[in-house]
Amino acid sequence: MTRATKFRLHLESRRAQSPCFHLDEAAWAFAARRHAELAERVEASFGWDGEALPDALRSADALIASRFDKSSVNAAPRLRWIHTTGAGVDQLMPLDELRADLVLSNSSGIHSDKAGEFALMAMLLLNARMPEVIANQHARLWRGILTAPMSGKRALIVGFGDIGQAVGRLALAAGLDVTALTRSGTRPANAPDVPVMATGRLDALLPEADFVVVTAPLTSETRNLLNAERLSMLRPGAGIVNMARAPLVDYAALAQRLREGLLGGAVLDVFDDEPLPSESPLWRVPRLIVAPHISCDAPDYNQRVLDIWFDNFGRLQRGCPLRNQVDRVRGY
Repeated sequence: MTRATKFRLHLESRRAQSPCFHLDEAAWAFAARRHAELAERVEASFGWDGEALPDALRSADALIASRFDKSSVNAAPRLRWIHTTGAGVDQLMPLDELRADLVLSNSSGIHSDKAGEFALMAMLLLNARMPEVIANQHARLWRGILTAPMSGKRALIVGFGDIGQAVGRLALAAGLDVTALTRSGTRPANAPDVPVMATGRLDALLPEADFVVVTAPLTSETRNLLNAERLSMLRPGAGIVNMARAPLVDYAALAQRLREGLLGGAVLDVFDDEPLPSESPLWRVPRLIVAPHISCDAPDYNQRVLDIWFDNFGRLQRGCPLRNQVDRVRGY
């Protein structure tokens, strides 16, 4: 295959992101060795922070990026496929601003193993009231806090995609009574055998939950899903884990309930502004653990992204449907 007939891919990274998200020449070379036959058919270019994106898109057939200028993408004459480096595409909303012929795929599925472990760890921490134990350590206070075993308590998983399902499997293994919520109320194929209900049942289920784990995508329907009114439905001592997107939960209302001792604790891994500014009041909220968006990340994250891309590129070459195609109407 000559250089002129190669499939042209542009990989766009942001310097502000963790190095595990940098899809640079080194990351590409490593993945290309693993997918050598397919990589021979691809000519790759690399960019940072959109600085050379319009030029690169003049000849690109596909783009891998987390964020990009939509006008440049829509003007790209050969571009037909965009792959995002994360599972969520809320940063690209509204999706109808993208050219209608562009296929959009995401990296859903690469996070589930790490995410399931993080959620289980978070629930164990909350069940043992470790945020209070750590606060007492910093204050040099020796106070015994007695807690019951986690087994038999109720976990409500809001969102039951790949990440939610991974959380569900480990929660079941830990002896929790698990219920999951989805938009449609139907259990996805191969999902754990737990009750699955529509999100319309949220109000009825919140008062029964000991732990609420948020893994749903951010859409117009899920924005502010756990608002102040719904947070007030939770029983005293309940814990919240958010590893989806910050706007799904009213953080101001959550912080107030934590300050008043009306909730057992929370673990938040996602925020509107990242890094979380040093002046944010969330740093000082009692019974709250602030995690720097690490619930789904792993040192080989960029390789996982490229593995999905190469699998899809192989499908494209064979004329097969791509994995993880985003539904523009649903927003995920």
